[in-house]
Amino acid sequence: TGARVHIVHVSSAHVLPLLAAAKVEGLAVTAETCPHYLTFAADDVPDGGTEFAACPPIRDAANREHLWAALADGTLDLVASDHSPCAPEQKAAGDFGRAFGGVSSLQLGTRATWTQAVARGFGLAELSRWMSERPAALAGYSDRGRIAVGLRADLCAFDPGAEETVSAAALRHRHPVSPYDGVRLRGSVWQTWIAGTPALARIGESV
Repeated sequence: TGARVHIVHVSSAHVLPLLAAAKVEGLAVTAETCPHYLTFAADDVPDGGTEFAACPPIRDAANREHLWAALADGTLDLVASDHSPCAPEQKAAGDFGRAFGGVSSLQLGTRATWTQAVARGFGLAELSRWMSERPAALAGYSDRGRIAVGLRADLCAFDPGAEETVSAAALRHRHPVSPYDGVRLRGSVWQTWIAGTPALARIGESV
């Protein structure tokens, strides 16, 4: 039909050949994955660990590597936070059949993605492209998403070498439910600017 299509929350590598073929055909299709699919593997999820419940679910380690390869070759265009918070009772205390499928990622998404990216040989240029430039382009914001003369100054000061173990209780989420609790992540956002105006002073993550 010529309609533009964006596929959200790609967690399964089974769809990657379809996406790649559509792009080769010249169809107007883009696709994203999320930090938790790039970080965790199903084998890491403990019995009853419903803080890991996501929709679609987290897959195995081999699948995770296929997602990283798809980011590298452009089959996947970007990484979106899929920030999906919920109250602790919605995680249903170990019952995956009733647990709300969502992960609070906004405060941790950049660091989680960076931690896994640097371990695979990617750099800050790729991180910025996946989590800033391409999301802005998808949303139709040609005045932001990258650093260039004349563009809106949405910026962050990022320390790529910092390391910190996540404490869910210390997160600035209303509900401290997180599969990242106890996970050591790299990187720290020291300051952000929105249109040149300071918006965030070091809490560990960008907005």
